Amino acid sequence: MQYAFDIGGSNIEFGVFDADGSVIDHRKASTPREDRGAFIAILSECIREADAKYGQSQDIGISLAGGIDPKTGAVISANIPAIKDWPLAAELSNVLGRKVLVENDADCFALAEASSGAARDASIVFAIILGTGVGGGIVVDRQFVGGNSGIRGEWGHGNDVTGTLIKHGLAPIACGCGRTGCLDAWGGARGLERIYAQIGGAVRASEDITSGWRANEALAAKAIDIYCDLVARELALMVNVLDPDCIPVGGGLASETALIEEIDVRVRKQALGRYDTPLVVPGANVRDGGLRGAALLHQMPARPKRR
Repeated sequence: MQYAFDIGGSNIEFGVFDADGSVIDHRKASTPREDRGAFIAILSECIREADAKYGQSQDIGISLAGGIDPKTGAVISANIPAIKDWPLAAELSNVLGRKVLVENDADCFALAEASSGAARDASIVFAIILGTGVGGGIVVDRQFVGGNSGIRGEWGHGNDVTGTLIKHGLAPIACGCGRTGCLDAWGGARGLERIYAQIGGAVRASEDITSGWRANEALAAKAIDIYCDLVARELALMVNVLDPDCIPVGGGLASETALIEEIDVRVRKQALGRYDTPLVVPGANVRDGGLRGAALLHQMPARPKRR
């Protein structure tokens, strides 16, 4: 049996997994973003009730929407102010009286896909998130890679897609990271909506845009073409760097099968290597990949502490 949390800026999910990897208990609560005491109280209550119900005291794996400083264990780049710069694993271990392991949510999704998902037979897995924005996680032989900084797999930042935007008549905007020209502002669902708004002058939800594309609407088709061009160019670069066996997709846009297929075709055409079968595929654990990956953290070899 294993306890796991998936902690995001909006919700905290708790799951209890049996030896076969099946979820036998699941709970969900809103994340207290500003109140650390309330944050700890939610986790403590979930653990207390699970211990009472199952009569066991299990270690805990946590999937977190943010990074962990490998030198200090402090939370970095998280959208939960209450725990930012806080050594989450060490402090929770003291409070809860058991071992706590914490990893980035995209990495946990990648681990879940490599273990029991779309990439279960793959050696090198680069899992990507196409949700509100863009994210990624890397697993090699079911182990994480990195890292000096605690930030990895972030293919949506640092790259400048301004040239591609200008080619399509789009105006670059500032990214949440402070830079201008990051794919993160264009490669997720909000990015698709921005593309449509700039070329069509109207606001439209991403799911309506993809529906219009499938119905052969000209404006929606143009937006999808631009979107796929932006995403596939940057993803092909990652393929050339990592040479992954599989790229499972998570996030809200992972449910758009035709869109993922179009991205896959373009990526394989642009990559230097030869890929005869689909490389970019919908993830099998889109709904609970972070939680499922967190439950597997106790099986990972311990990382050496950075100095």
